[in-house]
Amino acid sequence: MPKVYFEKEDRTIQVEPGENLREAAIRNKFSVYAHVQKILNCRGRALCAACTVKVVAGNVAPRNDAEAKRLAKKPADFRLACQIAVEDDLVIATHPSKQSRAPSKTI
Repeated sequence: MPKVYFEKEDRTIQVEPGENLREAAIRNKFSVYAHVQKILNCRGRALCAACTVKVVAGNVAPRNDAEAKRLAKKPADFRLACQIAVEDDLVIATHPSKQSRAPSKTI
């Protein structure tokens, strides 16, 4: 079972292979959203960028068309949690534009 480590929160969750990152976080009572975006978001339809995360370590599929459109001006390691299928252990930084650089933890 893949593990996802959230750097800022210092929390690791277990994820079913192929499970959506946003849904896995919600299932584990963990939010990838900041502040009011916990209520005001597109519910995983890739219509907003409220669930943007930074993939610090691990392998994920390339951005899909929806991500490419929403994150066009962001670095390549910025992804939408609602569009990531977890197949590998990951290290994730939530709210990457609002966070200072923190040292990575190996899973």
